[in-house]
Amino acid sequence: MSTSFSLSKREAASKVYVTQCTSTSDANRRPHTIITNHHFNQRVDIIIPTDAYEGAVSLSPILNGRKCAEDWRYYHTTTPLGSFLKPEFLNQYIKTDNCLVLSLAEIDTEDVYCIYDGNLRLSLRKETYERMGLQGKTSRFSKSRFYVEMNLRSPNFLPGQKGFDKLIKAVDNSPLRHPVPFLICVFSSADPSSSVPPLPDYFKATAYPQLYNFAHIQNPVVVPQLSPCNSAIKLAESSYHSISKKDKEDYADEVIREGLLHILEWTSLLGLQSERIQYRRMIDPLLSTYSVFHDEDAEGTADPRTEKVAKICIEGFLTSKMTKQIFDDLLKYLPATSWAAMTVYGFQDAPVSWASDEHSYLIGGENDYTIVIKPEELDDAERSLLAFEVVGMFSM
Repeated sequence: MSTSFSLSKREAASKVYVTQCTSTSDANRRPHTIITNHHFNQRVDIIIPTDAYEGAVSLSPILNGRKCAEDWRYYHTTTPLGSFLKPEFLNQYIKTDNCLVLSLAEIDTEDVYCIYDGNLRLSLRKETYERMGLQGKTSRFSKSRFYVEMNLRSPNFLPGQKGFDKLIKAVDNSPLRHPVPFLICVFSSADPSSSVPPLPDYFKATAYPQLYNFAHIQNPVVVPQLSPCNSAIKLAESSYHSISKKDKEDYADEVIREGLLHILEWTSLLGLQSERIQYRRMIDPLLSTYSVFHDEDAEGTADPRTEKVAKICIEGFLTSKMTKQIFDDLLKYLPATSWAAMTVYGFQDAPVSWASDEHSYLIGGENDYTIVIKPEELDDAERSLLAFEVVGMFSM
């Protein structure tokens, strides 16, 4: 069973949605839908205790970097959009296999294109949209921007058919005919773990491996309580005769909210390898007043839990199938008594964030997510997780 709610205030510029869930094998539930619906990923950061990595996690060919070096590739090329609409590419890479394509341009001021799950999404300036003559919709972020979406896997999307020929004509008679830089990743839908096939020669594309980096954080870090909901339940069950049931429930909700935001902030500092969370590292309070403890007065008296941790970073152009394999291997190899945090960063200029949700950088904000895998407890039937989705003010 999972619970989900927003952590952010209504007036916030961005939102954080959190889901308390389990490592269920149901692909239609969180956290799996968060991963598989997030198409355009540029980096994955994993924070894990050093002992867990050295003992088991390093057995994974993904988490030890072999998969990045040997199989996972993406391409960079400068070409017109029409190159992806040639029958050779459509039939071999879009209609039968899977192909992920993203143009490199600024989403709020330029024309941006992408292809995901066989869908072509065009995010266009008003002047480009009017010249193309295609049916689209006004952007929810700006009345001067429009988007057009077409299913390239439709049985009717073939040369000689009305829809196909209209799109080719619209591209050839608009600014979309000019070459622009693209990132491309192609892979077999039948075997997602297989190596990337080469692109047609006319792309003149350069292949790159996904960058892999492993580093130890120098000093032990202080690890907070990863189950704020348990503390809230104890508070709600406490007997305070002078406080109403509703007030106790409201206070428990606030404890959960603050505790979850605290965990998200802590994982962010882990990713930055901040000294503020490293054990006995003195930081000038004029620079930072952050404390790993909820009660700052307890920091000097309590005996904190500390661990040595390591950071894995995989960076490049990652499909949702790749990030799903990373997550699955992390769950598979992580010891039951260990925790881990996986943060995935989306491209800031991608036209979509999750599924087909429209994305904008200046107004839409972030499209990142973090999944915290908690240590197993004695009464756990399945492993407990916390999933954080960081989105823009008008997203989702």
